[in-house]
Amino acid sequence: MKMKKKKISQTQITQTIDKNTGEIIEISKTNVFKVDREPDYIKMYISDIIRLNDLPSGTSAILLELVSQMGYNNIIPAYKPIKELTAKKLGISLNYLNKAIQTFYEKGLFIRVARGVYMADPDLFARGKWEDIKELRLVIEYKNKQEKKGIRKLKSNISEEVQLKLNL
Repeated sequence: MKMKKKKISQTQITQTIDKNTGEIIEISKTNVFKVDREPDYIKMYISDIIRLNDLPSGTSAILLELVSQMGYNNIIPAYKPIKELTAKKLGISLNYLNKAIQTFYEKGLFIRVARGVYMADPDLFARGKWEDIKELRLVIEYKNKQEKKGIRKLKSNISEEVQLKLNL
């Protein structure tokens, strides 16, 4: 596992001097480290995410259930046995659940990591320490291409980060 280096923001040097002779008895050096602060955020409700992404209101409970199952680093397991348990818990068909997961993927709420493994978009959902979550952030550029809808371009090292975290 890659060790993170701390950033030194300040170094303090203290000298202990003998008052009688003026001789330096001891020199101590103390480093003050900078700690990244979690950025400002706004609490957003699942129903608002559903509405803003123009999703059917019936998918709200599904999204809430899947996100509540996500582990640290925003990983959502979506293997068949887990999906069967989720569908049963929600009282929906497995086919409806699969369609909802596919829609979440198409709308960008989920990022496919591997077969049956998704990552919840870290700009919308988060679980874990800020130091880990901030590394999962995506940079999304929207460009207008003449009369066509905006084109979305993703830039991230997410797959590398996820593979390191999952040891894939």
